[in-house]
Amino acid sequence: MKKTIMVDMDEVITEGGFLHLVNEFEGTNYTKEDIKGYYMQDLVSDKDAFFKYFITKNQYDYGILIPDVVEVLNVLKDYYDIYICSAYIIKEIPKESGVLLLYKHNYLCEKLPFIPVENFAFINNKSLLNCNIKIDDKIDNLVNADIKILFSSYHNQDLDEEFLKQKGVIRANSWLDIKNILLKELDNESSSSKI
Repeated sequence: MKKTIMVDMDEVITEGGFLHLVNEFEGTNYTKEDIKGYYMQDLVSDKDAFFKYFITKNQYDYGILIPDVVEVLNVLKDYYDIYICSAYIIKEIPKESGVLLLYKHNYLCEKLPFIPVENFAFINNKSLLNCNIKIDDKIDNLVNADIKILFSSYHNQDLDEEFLKQKGVIRANSWLDIKNILLKELDNESSSSKI
């Protein structure tokens, strides 16, 4: 039986769409380095007006795939059962957030056609999910996994290696890092099963 992997979507599979809409709305040229916390919407001067605008757009029309994600997931699917798990409720507009389900679903179907749609899960509280391996950019989402991989992002750069080690978390700076970590894990399992 294959082990299971939970893979986050935003800032792990795709990036750039939300920030593009912030910049389009504000008339700015913010980069990820300008974001001081977790929430990109904190860059916006008028959040009410921004989210009225935001809800009329599909951020995934402007998102780009993280380098190597498609190629690596395509390799890993032969060895693991992969589940794409993404939060969709935006705290400022919880009732209007339902439209994001369709946008996320369609983006994943288009960009990752080799992942079955039955393996998409849209949930904000990822601690409810029990997978052998979790890959996310938010450390709180890595609980209940044997292997916890923190994908480097603008908001988690200040988490030092000693802290991550205490939490049992491995940092990955790229999808090639993830490929190396998980294929090495397969080699370790294969070696131990021969003993």
